Amino acid sequence: MKQTPLNSKLISQVILNDRQAQFQLFELTKKMVYSLAYRVLNDEDEAHDVLQDTYVEVFQNIQKLSHPEALVSWMKTITARKAIQRNKRRLNFETLDQAENSSDDFESWFDAEILEQAILSLPDGARAVFVLVAVEGYAHKECGEILGISESTSKSQYSYAKGLLRTRITKLLQA
Repeated sequence: MKQTPLNSKLISQVILNDRQAQFQLFELTKKMVYSLAYRVLNDEDEAHDVLQDTYVEVFQNIQKLSHPEALVSWMKTITARKAIQRNKRRLNFETLDQAENSSDDFESWFDAEILEQAILSLPDGARAVFVLVAVEGYAHKECGEILGISESTSKSQYSYAKGLLRTRITKLLQA
């Protein structure tokens, strides 16, 4: 039976402060961590800082991880929290009278580059909610806890973000 690179042996070695194992974990997960940080922050320098901060916390606290299979999820949560903390001063959630009641279906007729451009153009609060819910798969309740907002605010910001994305993607396709 073939084991995945992120196996319990690697995690055990990281817990023992094995520098080679720490480097291997970093190499296997750095793209995932950076990508999440960048999508939340929309700033390369800030995303690199979050990348460093995330691994410092991971290596300091990995011995507390009771379920090694949850490592990736745990790392994403750390990354999201650090990115949100770093972005909190800029993060504002726009007041919405009534969130657009739109379907959850996203059209698949555009490419990833256009979607990425549109996501990065969203207001900070809406972008953070969209990335956590649609990209990273957090429930609205978890998203609200991470961002310090209510579950209903998460839902309305998500709906708002989807409406903006539809508009922006349409404009990008017409350009």
